[in-house]
Amino acid sequence: MDISHLPPSLQVLWTSKQHHRRGPRPALTLDAVVGAAIDIADADGLGAVSMSRVAERLGFTPMSLYRYVKSKDELLLLMADAANEAPPSPPATDDWREAIEQWARLVFATFRRHPWLLQVPVNGPPAGPSQLRWMEAGLQNLAGTGLHEGRKLQIIQLLHGYVRGEAQLSNDLAHPDPAESTAGQYGAIIRTVTAPETHPALTRMLSSGLLDGPTEYDEDIDFGFGLGTILDGVALLVDREGFHG
Repeated sequence: MDISHLPPSLQVLWTSKQHHRRGPRPALTLDAVVGAAIDIADADGLGAVSMSRVAERLGFTPMSLYRYVKSKDELLLLMADAANEAPPSPPATDDWREAIEQWARLVFATFRRHPWLLQVPVNGPPAGPSQLRWMEAGLQNLAGTGLHEGRKLQIIQLLHGYVRGEAQLSNDLAHPDPAESTAGQYGAIIRTVTAPETHPALTRMLSSGLLDGPTEYDEDIDFGFGLGTILDGVALLVDREGFHG
């Protein structure tokens, strides 16, 4: 596979998949470097990852790492690709909705397992090895809808955008700034700064007591409601545009 014409970042990702050394297994490998960096990011956040910290974890000098990665930016690319583990095989079901819901929940679980992935910039459409595996799996799950290829791609983009946004929200709510936290006080705070004359809809909401409950993110309630609503819309689209032969 000739990847010389690809952008530099994609060359890094696809070259790593072809990275095989002949002879005895070396004491240090690219997979070990990337794995150690992921462990550090999972434990202490992306800001804790440095070449020196990774080298210390592996018991090598920082300079020895540069045989495998040229810079921290390159390491970050490889970390993001490796953390997006291969998706499972499509579920054994003809129900496209069940299949794509499972796909979306697995993407969400990946962000929850590696929240630092949310800090990795999105610089373009999916083109890395792991990104394309997940994209392929999502498209396969929609194969039975009868929708044209453009619609399937739009649905995948919509779902991934929703999942990423909800993962960001859940992570932010799980780690609030103590000085700014509204835990257990949200309803009281809103009552302080609103009035029936200026915020009649919020006043009705306050009267219901819904804003006096816990504000923690609930995956089953919060994530599940949004995902289900999106898939309800997709189902209507399938009924209207899908091929029914």
